[in-house]
Amino acid sequence: MITKESNRREIQQIRRIIITVLTIIMSVSLSVPAFAGQNEMSRYFLSDEEIINSELSDTSLSLEAEEFLAEYEVNLDISRDGNAIMEIDDDEDGSSYVGVLNEDILALKNATEAYGFTKQQVQEYVDGLVDEAPQIIRDSKSKKESTRIPDDGIGYEVQSLSGYNQATSYATLPTRKINNKDDIVYIFFTAYSPNTCMDFGVRGGMYNWVSHFHPKEKGDGESIGKRDGEQIYFNIYVEKNGWLRCRILDAKKFSNVLFDAAYKMSGVKKNKMVFNKQITFCNNHAQFTSGCSISHARFDQTYIYTTTYNAPMNSNNTNPNRRGTFGGNKVVVNSNNGWESEDISIYFRK
Repeated sequence: MITKESNRREIQQIRRIIITVLTIIMSVSLSVPAFAGQNEMSRYFLSDEEIINSELSDTSLSLEAEEFLAEYEVNLDISRDGNAIMEIDDDEDGSSYVGVLNEDILALKNATEAYGFTKQQVQEYVDGLVDEAPQIIRDSKSKKESTRIPDDGIGYEVQSLSGYNQATSYATLPTRKINNKDDIVYIFFTAYSPNTCMDFGVRGGMYNWVSHFHPKEKGDGESIGKRDGEQIYFNIYVEKNGWLRCRILDAKKFSNVLFDAAYKMSGVKKNKMVFNKQITFCNNHAQFTSGCSISHARFDQTYIYTTTYNAPMNSNNTNPNRRGTFGGNKVVVNSNNGWESEDISIYFRK
């Protein structure tokens, strides 16, 4: 008897064949003269679903990942079939895990070694990973620099040296005293590949805290449902060559995913990345005299990782020219622990 599951697998196999054919067509189409026109070429562009099936549907696990899950008694609550799309909970709508499962689990394993996560935290992280698919963001645009001075912001940053593939940190949303639409605070990471860079984090002005993603196609400006003084958790890592996974979680319950994106980015490779954490208070007109302020913005326990070790950000693994305050005496360092943790307030004094 032909089962529902076998039908799904046959459909997935047909999809992969179609995607392979489309990929060949795309490679051939690169030789088409420019006068063929963008409209003629656009029909070969892959959809998000096709990208997922061809690049982000690997559910295989290494022995290292399997042993980690067994040690922490994790219930994965999925069925796996080699590299096929992972079916979750047998939902009628066929919802599917999206990503490279082995790298997602190893990124969690790295963080668990750094922070000493409990079995409950590990299980919650995995629940959030498989229950909510990331947004697929593709943007080839690049920008020269993330630090907004001398343009429209002042703040505090710590940038790693080159050679990493993952960064994690807790962060506390500051208390805001903002009475206009031009003053906005950003708490984010910049990830640099050898080719380009991108910003990923949160921002808040007069109203809600929302996601921040730049350069952006989508995924920017979505409410994260958090208030001043609450804590979030960042995990940003190389998921595979050319793909960066960017996750923000509720620090108290990892299964509560506040924002998650798989970002296709030129030059992304393991042990080739630079990560910069930053707290920046900005004004759209570079006028820092509104009388507004933010107090007690924090990064806590910021770790960076290679494929062989992890370490907190410190004087040996960070760039001496890109760490500390920038923008003058409006930035106050309330406390810090080396370059691993800091508590920052910024005042736009009149």
